[in-house]
Amino acid sequence: MPVFLCADFRHIVLVSLPSDYVLMKACQFIVNRYIDNYLPADILIIPYCFTVRRTEAMLRFKQFISIVVGTWLSGYVMPVLASEAIVWAKNPSPPFHIMEGKLKGYGICDVMTTKLDALLPELNTSEVIYPHPRVNKYISQSENLCFPCMIKRDDSANFLYSNVTMQYPAVGVIINKALLDKLDLQENAPVSLARLLSMNTLAFGLPSARKYPDALQQELDKYIGQPHVIEIGGTESPMRVLRQIARSRLDYTIDYPSALKYFSVTDNDHSLVFLPTTEMGSTPVEGAIGCTNSPWGRNAIEHINRVLPQLKSDPEYRANQVFWLNTP
Repeated sequence: MPVFLCADFRHIVLVSLPSDYVLMKACQFIVNRYIDNYLPADILIIPYCFTVRRTEAMLRFKQFISIVVGTWLSGYVMPVLASEAIVWAKNPSPPFHIMEGKLKGYGICDVMTTKLDALLPELNTSEVIYPHPRVNKYISQSENLCFPCMIKRDDSANFLYSNVTMQYPAVGVIINKALLDKLDLQENAPVSLARLLSMNTLAFGLPSARKYPDALQQELDKYIGQPHVIEIGGTESPMRVLRQIARSRLDYTIDYPSALKYFSVTDNDHSLVFLPTTEMGSTPVEGAIGCTNSPWGRNAIEHINRVLPQLKSDPEYRANQVFWLNTP
């Protein structure tokens, strides 16, 4: 990500170039031909390169263009300390982040980050879009990121967590209605996840890199790697899992009621049903923002925590919570 630093009374702009040769040369051409000759003398642009895949290289190229063109047009770069920034790491995972369709931008954490950006005008906020596994990878490598939609946990080696941002209804089992009679289950009646997982004739769909509240994760961990626990990756993997269940290619998964609501509304498919689990009952799940465990992340969390009371009282934020989470 672009980083703004101020050192030795010069304004230094660090911009990341993709390692892809053609795109890198394009970036360098723009700097050399169109940017350097027009910048004020106290501004220096320093490009640097690192290895990425081509799809990510294209994203970096777009970020690069937006930074240098903005710099060129304004003729000046405000000195912003690198620590005074928040980089939101988002992934296509409705209903948390919705990136297409009629509900685009109205995801649970889309609205939250938009409101936080407005409440933190002193910070340079930006966003990157990565698959869920890559977010975990980059944060474990100490890249400065904040992941908006996480379960509230104790701070770890990789993550620092904000105060509670929201309360999710309890995670439960989502299963095809056609299986209820076969498994002697009743709609709205609790079911044991441990019992379902012990039945290796049932295919469980696991979105890649997904983690659940401890009461359910502990049961799931006993079966990770077994043939009937099938990991599904790719864009919008939770929705891909639900579509596979609707087509009887998988049998069940665990997720929030809001995930089923999004699926039912957008796919116009009402073949699935949500069942609470005996392991969790109706215990709500506390949500939080997780940032890289670093001085940068600690600074970001301090800023976020300071404005959370204002966020929670925002009418549009509250309306979004009611829509997705049935939060009064």
